[in-house]
This record gives sequence, structure tokens and C-alpha cells, in this order.
Amino acid sequence: MANGKKKWRFASFALVLALSLALSACSGNNGGNANNNNGEASKTPASTNDAGGKTEGGDEPIELTWMVNQVVLPDSEGQKYLEEKFNVKLNIISVAYADYVQRQQIMLTTGEVPDVMTVMDPNQLFKYADQGLLAEVPIETIEQYAPRTKKELDDFAPQGWYYTNYNGTNYGVPTFYGGKSTTPVTWRTDLLEKAGVTEIPDTIDEMTEAFAKLKKIGVYGLSSNGNSFYAAFQKIFGAYGVMPTQWMEKDGQVINGAVAPEAKEALAKLAEWYKAGYIDPEFVTGKDLGPKYIDGVYAFGDNASIYGLDESDPNSSISALKNANPDGKLEFGQFPAGPNGDRGGWSWGTAGNAMAFGKQLEKEPEKLQRALEMIDALINDEETFVRMSYGIQGTHWDFANGKDLTEGIKFLPPYDDNVKLNEEGLDKSKTLFAGRPNSTIFYKYFGDKYMEINEKYAQYPVADLFGKADIMPSSGEYWGDLLKLKVEAYAKIIRGDEPIEYFDSFVKQWNELGGAQLQKEAQELYDSTK
Repeated sequence: MANGKKKWRFASFALVLALSLALSACSGNNGGNANNNNGEASKTPASTNDAGGKTEGGDEPIELTWMVNQVVLPDSEGQKYLEEKFNVKLNIISVAYADYVQRQQIMLTTGEVPDVMTVMDPNQLFKYADQGLLAEVPIETIEQYAPRTKKELDDFAPQGWYYTNYNGTNYGVPTFYGGKSTTPVTWRTDLLEKAGVTEIPDTIDEMTEAFAKLKKIGVYGLSSNGNSFYAAFQKIFGAYGVMPTQWMEKDGQVINGAVAPEAKEALAKLAEWYKAGYIDPEFVTGKDLGPKYIDGVYAFGDNASIYGLDESDPNSSISALKNANPDGKLEFGQFPAGPNGDRGGWSWGTAGNAMAFGKQLEKEPEKLQRALEMIDALINDEETFVRMSYGIQGTHWDFANGKDLTEGIKFLPPYDDNVKLNEEGLDKSKTLFAGRPNSTIFYKYFGDKYMEINEKYAQYPVADLFGKADIMPSSGEYWGDLLKLKVEAYAKIIRGDEPIEYFDSFVKQWNELGGAQLQKEAQELYDSTK
């Protein structure tokens, strides 16, 4: 592994450690594991909900309006379970994931503020807080009513507290991403074989050679979601030691990957590939990537799933491929290595989004207390998590091998359809009401088989120094325009609309549009944690 990669990762680790120590000092946290359940799985996981205070019982249920980012049917299985367990009456606002952010913005700006909601990005949470729409949630309150969550965040995802802190005030509870991993890559090995490529390419140079042979049989080497600020050709940029648009450290200086010199090198290679006819020209739209991959339009998939080769799952990539072409072959590959030996893929770190609370809960502390207790159980109590993520064993899911978690779990028809599962208020590997659980529970239900795949093929995650890039004080003013600029400039260079020298002009525009101000704030934040 290149020295630059080691330095990059060490800087990230040092930052997380510094944050953890600082947060622990502020809160009196003594460290340690929040959940040490490493034993064998039983058919009915034991409850560990003994740290959040009594949440069941009471004369009248507490009424909470809760906004979730999937379509849930009224009186769903998940809703009924939560209402009974926590003595609450839930008014669920369910919105399809694709429409969630826009709908949330409209609701809040027109005065319809849910009691509890997921806010997808820090930048959006800061806007809501600045508009006076969110309740302040002191860290001491979280420690009192969601102690296991507070402890887990301090120990394993302290950068998450950046997501909910605005001008020195905390406005929510960060959620967990589940673990520092990224998505694996796959290859259509049947297409490689047809083109005369006998081994899965391991380096950028080997990819170039394979792409030239694939072109001869009318197959593009790769495509990507060029309309995405983070997903576009991420494994290729990782091969050059950079992750646009994450913050990274080089020799003590914080820079954004979007304007790093390494990004220019990666763009030069992508432009070379495009000119040679190795990249699907429609990459700029990001549309129909899955169908095109299955149809054999291109051979390298840079954003797969560890479950993608599970033929027992009708939603998996291999199942879709076999349905379309029984002779099709799909295999995992290693992330491509670049000229300096770097490999990498985008990682959100160990914190994900944020659970926020409407301003009205400042005057209704019993509602805030109950919501925090529920979140604490959903994240840290295995029984509660399993019921709200996977559902009822024998109805919604079962062990994949019929006896234990060695091979993880499988969903039973019709709940192997994600839409049907979500309609019941359930979700795979997370809950619609609080996100993913702590890392111990999260990885446990992968099963040994998929943990091995995760360790072998989803390695080299590259996390932003701060977890997410848009946590700077001025992000709300500049970040949206900068992302738009990045997407457009990168596409122009890759397609050859502009020469590679245009990158220098892009850097100048980036800095003038607010990039220089954000870099200044990022450097100050980084220096304050060292």
C-alpha cells in the first residue's frame, strides 16, 4: 500500500481519536463497548433494553408525529409493535425516498414540523436549525434518555456529533452508518471471457488492456453515475488516492478531493478511456445502470452489493442476470490499483444522518424523552432492532440455512420484495425510524458468509476527515453550487468537451464560489482537534 494512503488513513484515525477524547471529557464518558453481545444467535434474540429507563406502560399513550423516508401502510406491523412496546400513538408521515428531502423542505418551511424525523445531511439540518424549526437537544439529555447511543457514538463515531452541532448547540442524535466499509466492484466475467480476458483486471493498466479487448466485441469497459457528486467513477479516483468531494489531509494541510492534483490525474485517465471508446457515452445521465449492466452494455460495475451474487435473493444482480441470460457470469473483483498502488472507495464513515426533533418538543419534554428512549432501543436493543428491521421470524424472515446465522438471514415471500417489506414499516439492515444499529448488531446479521465477502471485497474505505464534507459553517451558502460545478466540470473533461488543462480553471472557479472559504473553515476545524 502506498505511503500516501497510510498517511491519509492515519490522519483520519487521529482525528476520530481526538474527537472521542474531547467528547468524552465533556460528557464524563468512561469509554468501552456499548454492546458486547458476541454470543451465538438464538432463534429469539434476547432483549438488552435495560439502560434507557422504563418506556412501557402508563395510562395514556404519548402521541408522536414521525417522518420516515419510505412508503409505509397505515397500521403496519412495525407501527403496531412500536405503539405497544413504548405506549405511544404514532402518526407516521411516510414519503418515498426519492421525494423525501424535497417534501421535508416544503413541510418545514410551511410550518408543518414533525415531532421526529430523519434529516439526511448536516447542511440541511443547519438550515432548519437556523430557521428556528428544530428543538435543542442537550448532550446531557441524550446521555440520560439514550445512554447506550451516546456511548456508542463517543466510542465509534464521534465525528457524528459534527452533524447535529450548529453554532455550539446540539440539535439531534446522529445515526450510525453501520461500519467503515464501502461497496464492492463486480465484473461480467462472461464478457471478459468472450473478449479473451482470462483474469479479472487488478490494476488501472490491466483495465485499459481489458477494455481494448472488450471494445472489439462491442462492449464498453465501464459506465457510472456521472450525475452524482460522489458516485461517479469513485473506484477509479480511489486508484489515484483521492475521493472527490471528501476532505483529506496532505502534509498537515486540509484540501478537498475535488480539487486535489490526484483528481486531475484520474480525470486524464478517464478522458483517455472515453476518447478510446471504453466508457458508455451516456454515463453523464446516471440512468439505467443496472439494466445496461445486465444487458451486457458494459463489463465493470463499480458500485455493487455484498449480496449481489446471492442467487437465493430474487432482487440480487446475479438473479437478474440469470433470468435474462442463463449463461451470464458475475464475479467480485478487487478495487483497481493505481500508479502508486492506491485503492479505495467512498465511505461515509461510521455515522450516517441525523434524527432531529421539531421545535415544539422543547415545550413537551415528555415527548422528547420518549422519542430518545425509542431511538436508543432501536439502535442498541437487539430484540427491538430485529423486529423493526427484519420483522417476525417465520413470517417475514428466517435463517438462510434454516438453523443459525452462519449464512445470515433471508426474507420470505412476499417480503423479499423491498416495497412489501417497507410497507410493513420494516427495512433491511436498518430501521425506518432510527437507521442502522450499533456495529455489533449490524454485522451479526450479515452472517459469516457475507462478512467474509465484506472483508475481502469491500475493503479500502476512504472516509472524509469529518465524516461528511458539508459540515462547515458556510456549507449552506456554498456547498450546493460547488457540487453542481464539480459534476459539470468533471463531465466536460471526461467527454473531451474541455481539455485536461481546464481542471486548473475549475479549481479557480471552485475557490471563487466558496471553496476557499470552506477550505479555511475545514483547516481551522482540523487544527482545533489535533
